[in-house]
Amino acid sequence: MLKVVEFRIPADEYRTMPVPSNGAISKAKLATCFVRVEDVPQELEDWMSINPRTPRRNTKGALAGVVAHQIVETLREHPEKFAFKNQGIYLIVKDTEFVKEKGGQGVVTLQLTDPSQHGLINGGHTFFAIREVTEDGEYPNPWDAYVRLHILAMEDVDSYLIADIAEGLNRSLQVDNTSIENLQGSFDEIKRSLEGKQGSDQIAYKMGDSGEFDIEQILTYMNLLNLELFPDRKNHPHTIFGKPKAVLDTFIKDVKEKDSCVFKRLVPHLDDILILIDRIQQLAAPKFPGKLKVSNTKKNNRVRSPKNKERKAHFAGGLINGHLHLGWLYPMVAAFRANISRAAWEQGELDWLVNPEELLKATIDEMAGIVLKENEDNKGKPAEVGRKEAAYRGCYSVIVMELAQRGILTS
Repeated sequence: MLKVVEFRIPADEYRTMPVPSNGAISKAKLATCFVRVEDVPQELEDWMSINPRTPRRNTKGALAGVVAHQIVETLREHPEKFAFKNQGIYLIVKDTEFVKEKGGQGVVTLQLTDPSQHGLINGGHTFFAIREVTEDGEYPNPWDAYVRLHILAMEDVDSYLIADIAEGLNRSLQVDNTSIENLQGSFDEIKRSLEGKQGSDQIAYKMGDSGEFDIEQILTYMNLLNLELFPDRKNHPHTIFGKPKAVLDTFIKDVKEKDSCVFKRLVPHLDDILILIDRIQQLAAPKFPGKLKVSNTKKNNRVRSPKNKERKAHFAGGLINGHLHLGWLYPMVAAFRANISRAAWEQGELDWLVNPEELLKATIDEMAGIVLKENEDNKGKPAEVGRKEAAYRGCYSVIVMELAQRGILTS
């Protein structure tokens, strides 16, 4: 007789209902609840043989792939949103029950007996992301992250039924929009433009791709220089901060409309744009205090925490001595809109008025100072700097003034 293994997990609320079916699975029931991520039992790792999808890991043992990175990022940076953004963990168990113990604390008990029938059937990436963040300690205090458990209680589960359930769950997972667009060839021009260029292997175009940057991040970088949407000092791209879906929609609409060619101007110069963004970080990072917070995690949450020192500049080459939050980086990148020739843009081209490297060296001190002041004014919250107009307006004005001093007028 197989040994019964029990997991007890605190939960405030719990719902259960019978699964409407006849025959061998007529006694199955489905339960659901939200639990704190730190209460998810580590031992579930030993109950994953029924899961057909094994999460990929890099050489350091960390989860690989853009989707996994996004799960980890949400757990660290926006734990309060995790229950909304994540589909949860799916379990098959022998039985489950919920009781209120002394003091009113609810506890869910899961019973498992056979690893070939019971365990974690879907949500492996979520489980291992939780384990990764829990073990490295890089999360806020308090850590208000909850994950949903979907619990299917069945006895004597047929192996074919398990395979059918696993297949159905994995096929029903939402395919993200970038993966769909990648299949449709929407990013082919970007791939051709960057083919053979340094850092091109660091861009992930679809779910499961490895790489430090997902394609939506690259599209956002280009959109920061979009003169159709942000033509002058009165219009700034703080409106797209933290909105990758909106940026993707802008790109797709642009490439599919014959009369629009914003990204057709930018894509041929994408390598130069990415090198410029790396150079901004290389020159700006030393001007930001090393102990300045870039996240709410417990560890490696400073500009020059051990993990953030000597980061690779994948496109420009060399290293970046510190981590700049995107809320600080975007205003400095967007400022270079002022350095784009309006005459060339009207002709469907992108040309710089002044060599970007030269202009960057002349203005980086002032731009970094403006961003730091805005960070202070926003109580040390980098995301607020990225969402508000002030830093963008200030950095843009620095570029305009520098060009004016060189006898070049721009708006």
